[in-house]
Amino acid sequence: MKEISPDLRSFVLTLPSVPFLEALLLLHGAPGTIWTAEAIAQRLYLQSVARADAIVRELAARGFCACTADGLLIYRPADDALHALIAELAREYQQRLIEITQLVHAR
Repeated sequence: MKEISPDLRSFVLTLPSVPFLEALLLLHGAPGTIWTAEAIAQRLYLQSVARADAIVRELAARGFCACTADGLLIYRPADDALHALIAELAREYQQRLIEITQLVHAR
């Protein structure tokens, strides 16, 4: 099995938590869906909607998605390069879940 690309490794090391990573992949997997923090909390089994809301705000601040004034969220990366990196992450995460989550925890 080939190694994770250096660009992807660097990107994963910038992600603050596994729930953040999983929220990003959730949005990527349903690009036309409009999400609320409550829906993200439910899908990721987060006990706190406040935690999901913080993740939503950070996803928007980092340019991974667009967030409306009323807190609705849609997958909309800032540029094509970021979208390509997220798509690579989604593919690799299916094959390397443990390795990628360990990278997130290592930061």
